[in-house]
Amino acid sequence: MVKIVNWNSEEYWAGIKLRNQLLKTSAGKAWINDLPLNEKKDIHMAAMIDGRVVGTLLLSMKTQTAAQIKQVAIDESYQGFGLGKKLLESAERIAELMNFQSVFLTGRKQAWGFYDHFGYQSVGCAYSDGQVILKKFEKRFYAKNNIGKLGIIKHITLKEMETNG
Repeated sequence: MVKIVNWNSEEYWAGIKLRNQLLKTSAGKAWINDLPLNEKKDIHMAAMIDGRVVGTLLLSMKTQTAAQIKQVAIDESYQGFGLGKKLLESAERIAELMNFQSVFLTGRKQAWGFYDHFGYQSVGCAYSDGQVILKKFEKRFYAKNNIGKLGIIKHITLKEMETNG
């Protein structure tokens, strides 16, 4: 199950633990030990199995038209079961409901095929950051005529964001 979790909640910190173990360590970067105040307005998503956080993703609003997907991490024991796909698709749905025209992300070299498979387009050249090779990807959304059906969901999602944290 994928759910939105509150900033600074127990599930949020479980996601931080995953990010530290899987992303920070492999990049040779310092672990997150203090509450990241810059993430307070982001949407924090968690993949849950048996009440335990086994995956995490952040959705951050960057401009009026673009959102960023970042800090995607799946517990190594649960990789290959489609949890990354579920988190990514959920984040995309939320971004569309919030009327963003596109989402972008910075993907590690080992995940480039994953993002290609889900319709992301490579933007620019690969570069190194610490011990990882990265590339920017973008996915554009196309207007749909069924927004009226989604109006209630959009309102709820936005309201949850206002009180998230």
